[in-house]
Parts: sequence; structure tokens; C-alpha cells
Amino acid sequence: MFVENIDTISLNEFISLKYKDTIQYKDSEILSYTNTHEEYNYLRYGIGIHRNYTLIIELIGKDVVDFLHRVSTNSVSDVKPFYKRNTLFLNQKGRFIDRATYINFGDFHFLIGHTDASSRLFNWINRYIIAEDIKTKDISGNYLLLDFIGPQAESFLTLIIGDELKSLNGENVIKCIVDGFEFFIFSQHELFGNKYYEVLTNSSFSAKFIAYLEENRSVFDFGLVGEKAFQKFRIESGLPAFPNEINDNYNPHEINLLDEVNFKKGCYIGQEVIARLDTYDKVQNKMVKVEFNSTEDIICPVLITNDTNNEIGEVTSVYKCDADDKYIGLAIIKKKFLINDSKLFIDVGANRIPITHQDIQNSK
Repeated sequence: MFVENIDTISLNEFISLKYKDTIQYKDSEILSYTNTHEEYNYLRYGIGIHRNYTLIIELIGKDVVDFLHRVSTNSVSDVKPFYKRNTLFLNQKGRFIDRATYINFGDFHFLIGHTDASSRLFNWINRYIIAEDIKTKDISGNYLLLDFIGPQAESFLTLIIGDELKSLNGENVIKCIVDGFEFFIFSQHELFGNKYYEVLTNSSFSAKFIAYLEENRSVFDFGLVGEKAFQKFRIESGLPAFPNEINDNYNPHEINLLDEVNFKKGCYIGQEVIARLDTYDKVQNKMVKVEFNSTEDIICPVLITNDTNNEIGEVTSVYKCDADDKYIGLAIIKKKFLINDSKLFIDVGANRIPITHQDIQNSK
């Protein structure tokens, strides 16, 4: 579909025009562009492009690296220019403030976290900056972050930027200039073999950039993906998200993010709690996949109880399968009840519904 004046319209205007007959919204969230089934198939079998609503913080100053190394869980002091590392920000109790990607651009630095109404990570970081030479700025509105997910993503992006894509290893960041578009690209390597690419581009030409990608789709099974299809894919892949699992109720042990904690570095905020949990095997909860049936809509979080009606966890994310009343989800449950294979339930209205669970690493 040709969109007139694409150089001057915003991405939201472009999407509203292009998908005006099929798009589904919930508040400002795009549930689907065309239909969920088609978009899910892009993620599983082709290329799904998911718009990632992010908080992007620019940090400038001679103390940035030392500061971030001191307050976050991972080692960032050795991250070279045009390299990145995922790291976690925790409170004093070892529970989440946010999960972020740190990128060193040499003269300046980016933290890519999660956007929310309270600017949680941005305000938290500024609270801990005291005498350091650091200036922070929320530049989220200046950039668009796109996730390229699916088995054809690597081949498609190679078509766009060339063989340089093969140099991405989960740590480095490539700056690309292609047909007048300037953007950064890097890869993310999640637990249990989930790999995808992220493209960070200037929001001033984001509509034109999306149109360019669509025009160059070639033979690839390619399309934009809304939140419904992405949530199904995320849940099936066992990936925690903000604010469902990444929130101040939980710590990195419980949602499989320990690979972003460096146990050899010095202190960071929440370090004592995280180290003690690891040393003494005191982790009480575990994230698992769950399934259940319900004719009613489920709004998370939902308390989980056992057969003696004790509260033992909660369902944190759900997706309702289209074909029937089956739900799939992620839940965080006390480990001792998983080991003992207790009967688990959720209460929805007047109904007590049994749920089944499965380890994430054993369900791929």
C-alpha cells in the first residue's frame, strides 16, 4: 500500500493508514496488525518484527562506566565501545527495578530498559547519582527499537546489510548505513537457545524505514507482529517480561536471569541477598509454564493455591489459545510444591480451576 507523504508522517500515522481495515488496539497497545495466527506464524516460521516499547537513557560523563558497574549486577567495566551487555538493576532486597541492555558508544552510553508511567529505572538511577560526573537524559522518543524474531531473520537481515551481520556474537553492536538509513543492530541470546536481533533506529524516519523493510521483503515470510502473537511466542519460549515477571516481587534466581549476574565482581545494590540465596540454596520460587482451561477472561496476576487452599504462587502471564478455552501461561510457584507434585488451582470467579505445570527448559 502506497502512503503519501511518508517522509513527514509518524510511525503511528503510517501504521494507522496501512492497517486501517485490520488493526486491533487495546488502549495505545497494538494487539494485532492483521490477525494473530498469521503474525504468530511469522515468529515461528518466518520473520516477525515486533515493536519494542522501551525506555532509552543516554548517559554522558567520565564516571558512567564505573557507576553502572557499581550499581548493576553484571560486569560492565570491560565493555568496549560498540559492545553491549545485559545487566539487572535491583533494590536492596535483591528484587527487580529493571532489566536493561547497556551499550557503550565511546563518548556516550545507552541504557535500554522498559518504559512505564513512573519512569522507574530513570528515576532510580538519578537517585543514586550523587557527586559523579554523569548527565542523564530520557531520549526514548528519539528512537525506535525493533525485534527481528524467527528462523528467517538472519537471512533477511543479511539481505539488507550484507555479510557483516555474521560478525554479531551477542556482545558487539554494528552501525549500519543502508540506502540512506542509519541504524544500529545487535543480537540477543536468551536462555534455552532463544536468539533474535534488535535494530535501533531514529524515530524521525521510522515510518519510511518500516516501509523500506516491507518493500525489500523478497521471498521472506515477513510481517509486523502485535502484542497478542508476541505474548504467545514469549510464553511458549519461557521468556520473562516487565512488568509481569520482572518486578519488585521477584529476584533473578526465580525467573532464570542469573546469567546476567556476575558473581565474581564487587558489590552492587542487592548483591548480599543474591549471593546469600546462591550460597545457601535458599531460592524459594521457580518460574514454570502452566496450562489450564477457563471460559472466563483471565487477568494477571492470579493467585495459585494447593489442595489445602494455601497460597503458593501466582500466574504472571497468560495467552488464550484461539481454538478452545485453553490458556497457556507463565507462573512463579514455591519450589517445594513443584517437587512434591502438589495439585495446583486458581480461582476464577466462583470456579476453582486445576492447572498443570512444566519446567521451561524441558518443554522446548
